[in-house]
Amino acid sequence: MVQKKSKKVLIICSDFYKEISDNLLKGSETYLKEQKVPYEKKIVLGSLEIPIIFNKFLNDYSGFIVLGCIIKGETDHYQIVKNICYQNIYSLAYKNCIPLGSAILTVNNYEQAKERSLTDKKNLGQRAALVCCDLMNKV
Repeated sequence: MVQKKSKKVLIICSDFYKEISDNLLKGSETYLKEQKVPYEKKIVLGSLEIPIIFNKFLNDYSGFIVLGCIIKGETDHYQIVKNICYQNIYSLAYKNCIPLGSAILTVNNYEQAKERSLTDKKNLGQRAALVCCDLMNKV
């Protein structure tokens, strides 16, 4: 098991779809503040960059929240990005027993992403923060 150096959570957020990312981030931050869980955040340009930052800071935080959005398009790019992103993130988390909450939305269109990110709707960013905190209390 990895030795954590901090009781903080790291939020890694892809900013490719800014409105969606901002909503997810707001949900995560609101939950962490309500629970008085200290956190830091790193913003990356796309979802493929999330595993790189996750791997780099793997030993520095007690838990992680990954946020982003991958929207299906007309080419195979959606499948490639989704598969690489999730495979790398979860292989690191499972191998190292790292508390992880994920709200990297994989959707068919922008409207679905918006519905899952709005703070007065589903806001899966908030759910990802809840999952991360729950796991931090169990591992």
